[in-house]
Amino acid sequence: MLQSIRDRTQGWIAGVIISLVILSFALWGIHSYLVGGANTSVIAKVNGVEITKTQYAAAYERLRRQMQVNMGSSALPPSVESELKQRALQALVNMQVLEQGSTSQNFRVSSHQIDNFLESMPEFQVNGQFSLARFQQLLATTLLSAGDFLNLIKTTLLIDQPRLGIIFSAFALPNEVDNTIALVNQERDVAYLTLPQASFLNASIVVSDDEAKAYYDQHINDFKTPEQVSVEYLELSVKDIMASFKISDEALKTFYNENINSYTQPMQWNLESIVIPLAPGTTEEDAKKAMAKAVEQRQKYLNGEKFTGVGGGKVITLNQLPSELQKPVSNLTKADQISDPVRTEKGIILIKAVAIKDAQVQPYAQVVDKVKEALTRQQAEEKYAELREKLANVSYESPESLQAAAKALNLNVKTTDLFTQEKGTADVSANKKIRDAAFSGDVLNSQNNSDVIQINPDTAIVLRIKSHIAAAALSFAAVKNQIVDIIKAKKAEDQSAQVANEIKQKLQNGGSPEQIEQQYHYAWNKLGYIGRYSTKVDSAILYTAFRLPRPDKANQQPSFATVKIPSGYAVVALRAVRNGTAGKNNEQYEVFADQVQTSEGTLEYKLYETSLTNNAKIVSYVDTQAK
Repeated sequence: MLQSIRDRTQGWIAGVIISLVILSFALWGIHSYLVGGANTSVIAKVNGVEITKTQYAAAYERLRRQMQVNMGSSALPPSVESELKQRALQALVNMQVLEQGSTSQNFRVSSHQIDNFLESMPEFQVNGQFSLARFQQLLATTLLSAGDFLNLIKTTLLIDQPRLGIIFSAFALPNEVDNTIALVNQERDVAYLTLPQASFLNASIVVSDDEAKAYYDQHINDFKTPEQVSVEYLELSVKDIMASFKISDEALKTFYNENINSYTQPMQWNLESIVIPLAPGTTEEDAKKAMAKAVEQRQKYLNGEKFTGVGGGKVITLNQLPSELQKPVSNLTKADQISDPVRTEKGIILIKAVAIKDAQVQPYAQVVDKVKEALTRQQAEEKYAELREKLANVSYESPESLQAAAKALNLNVKTTDLFTQEKGTADVSANKKIRDAAFSGDVLNSQNNSDVIQINPDTAIVLRIKSHIAAAALSFAAVKNQIVDIIKAKKAEDQSAQVANEIKQKLQNGGSPEQIEQQYHYAWNKLGYIGRYSTKVDSAILYTAFRLPRPDKANQQPSFATVKIPSGYAVVALRAVRNGTAGKNNEQYEVFADQVQTSEGTLEYKLYETSLTNNAKIVSYVDTQAK
């Protein structure tokens, strides 16, 4: 078990976790969290370990920016800001509690693990290999040092070890799996009738001028021309920097020789394989016997028996093979060689090299354009990181204009057409980050330059407002017809809801579906048995059907409900319920078992986390309600 956990910690699960956690922290400016700052006022303590005001401010800023992106607005309500402050402080406290808990239980992270994770992160890879230049480029955009970044990996890995240990040591009892399958795969016999809102829109619905004017006065903010701005901006891009570089042939050849592996066609194999399957649930003893037989069979092939494998015809490289087969294949250096038996999830595999093509270095003359592109980009990315920092500093130091930054970086000031916060034009305002920055309080109201906006990995922009057109209310006469249509639709909807509830009440009082059809002239749609993930019906009807109580078996009385749907209202009838099963599908049963096990493990970890928090001595000196 311990070895399994250790393997998983170094595998794809933790890799995904690390990628998500690290990049989210890095991209939102967690630098202050790691290294602190000049202001180190203590705002909380966890078992005597201090959390500073700088850490708290950085955590809050990260959450605030995430919320702005989610809400599509730069201005957040005071209640939301208060909630974010509480969440920011709680996140810092939780991290400290979990880190202390892992350390107290003697969990450790080696430098080798940290290096492996860093090198395996796809964000820092070029052509499948770790790129120092790419790493430095992304790191420069986060204001993190390499040491800070590695410390963050270490902390996250440390916290994750007990979590994985608890989750992967959980188990699911058979009755728990059966109950879950019965619930998740449950099917319900459903019928429904719809009352289209359009059928209630008729000449009998009248809207007076006074009624329309009252609606206009109450909803005047809904009838405004949108606020618009245009901006002027500076654009710094790797592409433009690359165009300005001239690189000598000597430098190109030096780069080619130093990166010769990047211009080498890797070794290729034409392979055939034989799989000796292992039945599910095979014991270790039976597996060892099968492996011994595979060794004997390999010897027979080496002695001349025909190798009747599958494959061949397709040339592949090592990185196209599953990881467990890469080492055995790399040992095949000559045609007709046969690998030692390899145990995999599919069974025991023997691999034969039909043909081998050695690695070939591409001549410099053949790849000179690629070399020039790679070296130019590398140097441009380094220059870009330097200029980006300079752009941030100068535009911040001279917030009233872009001219100082334009002169310092030799950039042209560009402009956009007018755009709204919800919709841009055909220029850079089409990017939501640009619109959010333009309508932020600091840029729009205070008339300052924006922060540096990273619109993609190769392009950064600083902007300021050029012109501003405030929102203006439309006249009542201009929107009267629109208001009349809105009120009519609302009245038709109310009538639809009223009739739907009337029908439901009659059904609950013993009225038959047939009587309802005759009286109201709406036909029942009989779906029969459907699952909770069915696509045969509107999601609102499906959701309602699976929330209804089971029908009364004694009186053979269905359950009924009404629900709002896009076209109007619906009356839903639940006629019967039958529990779900996995049948003879062992694979589905195992999937459910894994899900229940993971759910149990997650719950156990949550209890572990809660226990650590309850037993920790936590002191807070900050009022998260304060502005």
